[in-house]
Amino acid sequence: MSEEKESSLLFNLRELMSLEEDRVRDEEEQRLEREAAERERIAAEARQRQEEEEALRRAEEEAQLAQTRKQLEEEERVLRERKEAELRVRLEQDAAEKAEAHRRQLDHERELAAISAKQRKGIHPGVFAAAAVLVLGLGSGWYFGIYKPEVQRREAAAIAAKMEAEQAAREAEEARAAAELEAQKRAEAEAEKAALAEKARREAQAAAAARRAAAPSPSSSKRRSSSKARKADTDDPLAGLDSL
Repeated sequence: MSEEKESSLLFNLRELMSLEEDRVRDEEEQRLEREAAERERIAAEARQRQEEEEALRRAEEEAQLAQTRKQLEEEERVLRERKEAELRVRLEQDAAEKAEAHRRQLDHERELAAISAKQRKGIHPGVFAAAAVLVLGLGSGWYFGIYKPEVQRREAAAIAAKMEAEQAAREAEEARAAAELEAQKRAEAEAEKAALAEKARREAQAAAAARRAAAPSPSSSKRRSSSKARKADTDDPLAGLDSL
């Protein structure tokens, strides 16, 4: 009987030691799982910060490029308007100079005609009138046939150049707007893709955690089997301790 009590005591001590080892092992596993989850959380936060910083950097670069394009377009517009203004001023100066030269020519010719009329009093005045009409006709023909068409041609060329420049500016603005829209769409698509990947990762983590929680651990199975064996041996788990 004494040997049976000692055997039961040793068995109970081994069971207690086994339970303690299982408890320590479970706590270590839980600690490792918590540490792994914490590392994963920190890594996920770092990835999210990196993605946000990258998206912000791209947005800043695109805004800077847009600002640079806008500044260049503004400089081109100012330069184009200045050239157009200079062209108009030159045309107006040329027209004024030519008109003044023509007026002086006519005045000179009239003076010459008057002097000739005084010197040739014997000639009929109608001749001088005809000469003056001829001079005026030649001057008018030069003005309306050569000078004015040339001025009109230059003005038309200036207007056509202005229209072409405005058309080019409109096309550049449309291209810039399309590029900005495309860049915005790409950024939104990348952000949505990152969000979906993060969601899938979290769902996978949750599913893995649920599987681990639902699966019976080996230590629990061992404890249950040991408990059953102990119950089969004796109803008192501390049987034999009183005899010590």
